[in-house]
Amino acid sequence: MLEESNQLPREYERDLDAWTCAWYDAAIAADFIRSPYHADAATVERLQGYFHAKLTPSEAAEACFARKH
Repeated sequence: MLEESNQLPREYERDLDAWTCAWYDAAIAADFIRSPYHADAATVERLQGYFHAKLTPSEAAEACFARKH
């Protein structure tokens, strides 16, 4: 459990939750994943980085799952 000083602000939690739901929908729509999908720890860390970098959910789905050139 997070200590009180390490807890995320409620607004940030809501924004991240909404962004993650939109990312999930974008990844399904692009046929990158199928429901139900459970991200591993490495993917969760990447997603947090994409959120902080202000990628859109669609951009993050592409960055996370698309073929690398």
